[in-house]
Amino acid sequence: MNFSKLPQLVDMRGELKSKGTYSKRSKSITYRVWHHSLTKKYLAGSDAAGFAGYHVNTLGWPGIGYTFIIEPKNVINTPNGKRARIVYANDIDRRTYHVGNSNQFSLGICVAGDYRYDTMDEATLASIAELHAALVKDGVGKYDKAHNEMPGYSWKACCQYNYRDAFDWKGSKTPVKPQPAPDVYTIQEGDTLWSIAHKDGTGGV
Repeated sequence: MNFSKLPQLVDMRGELKSKGTYSKRSKSITYRVWHHSLTKKYLAGSDAAGFAGYHVNTLGWPGIGYTFIIEPKNVINTPNGKRARIVYANDIDRRTYHVGNSNQFSLGICVAGDYRYDTMDEATLASIAELHAALVKDGVGKYDKAHNEMPGYSWKACCQYNYRDAFDWKGSKTPVKPQPAPDVYTIQEGDTLWSIAHKDGTGGV
């Protein structure tokens, strides 16, 4: 897989906090869903390990809800320049919790930071663009959506960065097909890091 060859990618599958395993997907991945963590990007815990701890200890999930986490505070020097570290946290075929009823066919990617206030830096933009290009080349997903563009999440302040502009970082744009998210929504099976009034429970609802 092309994404696994990115020099800024660190494979942490099986190393982050967990208390079980996610089941396998029963559907192919249609959407690459972009999140931000709503935690300031340089704070302690604003990284894959911190999110895994919250998802497991507070929400009661089997493990971290994202497949990839981009960490702006952890910069790696690569042959192409400085890049924000990308943590590979879950197997692609795992149905992790991050967009409720859409989890079966959605891949979760979280950029650490609160982009209502934080500024997207060059190292992070580069990692977003390069990860996206690699996933497209690998055929992982067909379309891109923000968390709040998925059914049932229009109220969510996620993500607050322009992910499509990020794909075009320094001309590295990868063609993508626009398509609306499915308009059928039932019970939510999982959510991202913060939720209004801590409505998420041990079952990922």
